[in-house]
This record gives sequence, structure tokens and C-alpha cells, in this order.
Amino acid sequence: MFNDICKLENLYLAFKKAQLDNHYKRKVCVFAFRLEENINRLNWELLNNRYTPQPYTYFVVHEPKPRDIAAPAFRDRVLQHSLVARIQPLFEKQFIYDAYACRVDKGTHLGAYRLKKFLMAARCIYGPTTPIYSLQCDIRKFFQSIAWDKLLTIINQTITCPKTRDLIEKIITTHNGNERNSPVKKEQLSLFDDRATFQAPGINIEKRVGLPIGNLTSQLFANIYLNELDHFMKDRLRLKWYGRYMDDFYVLHQDKAYLKDLVTTVDDFLQHNLELSLHPKKLNIADTKNGVPFVGYRVFYDHILVRGNTLLRMERNWRKKQKQVKNGMIEPHKLEESKAAIIGHLSHANTYGLSKCLFEH
Repeated sequence: MFNDICKLENLYLAFKKAQLDNHYKRKVCVFAFRLEENINRLNWELLNNRYTPQPYTYFVVHEPKPRDIAAPAFRDRVLQHSLVARIQPLFEKQFIYDAYACRVDKGTHLGAYRLKKFLMAARCIYGPTTPIYSLQCDIRKFFQSIAWDKLLTIINQTITCPKTRDLIEKIITTHNGNERNSPVKKEQLSLFDDRATFQAPGINIEKRVGLPIGNLTSQLFANIYLNELDHFMKDRLRLKWYGRYMDDFYVLHQDKAYLKDLVTTVDDFLQHNLELSLHPKKLNIADTKNGVPFVGYRVFYDHILVRGNTLLRMERNWRKKQKQVKNGMIEPHKLEESKAAIIGHLSHANTYGLSKCLFEH
């Protein structure tokens, strides 16, 4: 497996994936200018156990909410694409169908459609007069709370190649923002006091927790981590109507009291098995007659609407892009790309009048 990750042709394919939609960014152009040399260098470092992730670039995004992002160096992103292409198929076999985030042929639109299907199924079984309730949960500081050692234990149950295991551990445990950027192993913390005091956004080296949101591998590792919860919900608790998008998940049930008890059961499982906890302010049990908010939509048994905050954010960005085009700050084709993205999102909901109102005024 490790040799496949390091193959020059696979690293080149990984480069092609990594540069999608980023062709003209400076770091991509710098890497592409000496593409053969850079790929050969990366291959040599991997095969000779000289590879170490370079320092991250840290910044904050504010939409839809403030998040600390740690963006890896482009050559590290190339490697991550090659790694994910090799290991993701092994884990895909283990994932449940109704985990929608960062997976091929899944995503927000399937998540909304499946929820609509579940609501229709519940209505058919219990009748239109029986209330159906939804429990919605969010995990408190999810990426910042993922325990490295527990994650590595779960991954190593599937990955048997020693060199691939070492590479994954290096990616997970390397978070120094200084020039001395090396992985911090549990037994070595006393030797790296200066590094142990460095706290990258969302990472706690001393406690060995946290994954950077900007890593491609973090998306896969997050799904692997919460796959434990998915199977607890589906296999142990036998929940029929359960779905998850990253750390946001829901359960539908006709018994409101059962859902209240379920909160304690799920929180206990997360704390004892994954060292996570539910966000106390993002727990909600509600009648589904008013729709269920999920993945940017409000889903009913017979139709889907766009959530109000999602719509406001899209409209604000659209007006901003229009002003930027008018002032010559961006090219007109950027506005068309933004319009296409908005129409794509709206097309999966009942929004004919909304689209007309948004783009004709």
C-alpha cells in the first residue's frame, strides 16, 4: 500500500486533483513550475523516511460561522490526495449508507432527500395524525476534540501496512507552526517543551487532541472516528431513521420520551468511547410538522425548502459579488459561477419563485 501511495504516477494524479479550481494560486503555480522535480523530491522523501509535513498556514473564515483553518502546504495536500485515494475505499466498506459528508455520491443533497424519505416513511407507518419527532444533535468542538491515540487505534484496525500507519500518524501528530516542524509522540513530550507550548488553532499537543479543518485527511479521519457512533446507533440501538452529516446528526421517532432518554445514552457513549460530548445548546427535540432543519434545508415529508439563514447568506454574497463586478474588482465570469452555484443549491428544493425573485431584481 505504501509503495502505491509513493508511486510517481499516483503522486502526479494526486497533483491534478489538488490543483482543481486552484490553477492560478501562487503556491500551486510555484509547485507546478518545477512539477517533475517536486514530485520526484516528494517520492524520494517518502521512500527514504525523510518526509515531514511543512508548517500550516493559519487563517479564519467567517461564513457560515467563524472557524480556524489550518491550510497545509501544497506538496502536503498532494500527498494527502494520494493517501486518501488508497485508503478511503477500505473504510467506505465500513461506513453506513446514511453518513453523507465528504463521500463520493453522497453530500448535502442526498442527505436532504433521505430525510424527506424517512419523514414520508414515518407518516406512512404511523398515519398523518400521529406526531413524529426529530432529535437533532451536534458534537461540541468536534474537530478540536478528536483524540489522536483513539483515532490511530481505530485506523490501525483496518490499515495493516506499517509504513502507511507511520505516515498517517505523522500527518495526525505534526502541528508545529515553527520551522522545526516534526511530529510529537506521546513518550517524547518532555523532550519538546518549546513545541508543546505551541498551540495551533484547534490543536492541543499536550492532550494529543484536535485535527486541522483544512486537511483533506481530516475529513476522512472525522468520518472514520464517528463511524463508531453510526454503528452504535444503527446496530446496537437499531434506529431506523438516523442520518449524519459530519458532526450534525438526527433521529426520527414517534416517542418523544424515548428521544429524551436517547440523549443521555448517546452522550454516555460519546464520552466513554470517543472522548466527545454533545453540545448542550444544540440539542433539539421538535415535532416534524414544522420541518426538520438539516444540511442547509428545512425538510418536510412532501417538500424541501431552503433554510432562512442559508438564504440570507447566499443573498448577501450574491449582492456583494454584483457590487464587486460593478466596481471592476472581479471578472463577470466569477459572478456567473456564483449564480450557477446558488441555482444548483436552490434546484434541490421547492424554490421556483425564490430563484425568480433573487435573480430578476
